[in-house]
Amino acid sequence: MTHLEAAIILAIIAAFSLKLKFLDFKGVIASIAIGYVIIVFGGLNYFAILLAFFIISSIVTRLRVKAVGELYIDKDWIRGWRNVLANGLAPTLAILIPRILSCDERIMAAGYLGAVGTAFADTLATEIGLFYRGKPRLITSLEKVEKGTPGAVSPYGYLGCIIALIILGALAWILGAASPKLALMLIPAGVIGTTIDSLLGAGIQGKYKCRECGRIVENPHHCGQQAQYLSGLTWINTHMVNLISTILGALILAALTALL
Repeated sequence: MTHLEAAIILAIIAAFSLKLKFLDFKGVIASIAIGYVIIVFGGLNYFAILLAFFIISSIVTRLRVKAVGELYIDKDWIRGWRNVLANGLAPTLAILIPRILSCDERIMAAGYLGAVGTAFADTLATEIGLFYRGKPRLITSLEKVEKGTPGAVSPYGYLGCIIALIILGALAWILGAASPKLALMLIPAGVIGTTIDSLLGAGIQGKYKCRECGRIVENPHHCGQQAQYLSGLTWINTHMVNLISTILGALILAALTALL
């Protein structure tokens, strides 16, 4: 595919993303850069996998906002550049680094799917988990916590995680980006990556208590005022957690592929 064809495809997708309010302007710019690298160095089949993750996640987020609102989590349903980079940087590196090092195509495919799979699984785990009627439990202590608490998990969340990985594995196999064996290995690797995301959220992510509503939140500002710091590293936010977990998801599936 030529550079011009890649640019045209991305421009069309960007226009629809803005029109449908899936991304804000800076989010569109970041997505164009990531999409361009993946199309040029990976190919359309790899880009289609990332695009499917983006479209399905955006639709599920929109449905969740309609059903339960934005009360439980602090993330805007119109995604910005930080969200795009947090979920898209690891897949981009998973394409670029093996190309630069002339690695086996299987390793590149595994790393890419591990990164996208972790991001997709974590996103659907969060969104579908918010439909759970009971209180989720903190993954480190299993104590009941409010919905939206960093590191909270629920049966619905893990169901969403597995659904995402099945969809992604099937799509990768259909598009020829993964063998049946790799598509199956994606499921445990993605579950591990999502679990790591929850562990990081519960353990090292910065957490704050809103002085107005009393909720435990991930942002230092809430309800229009400065929140009280509780625990974690202030420079580790949800985007940093997503980036770390997607990188680890890529490494896990690449290592499994190399070993098996």
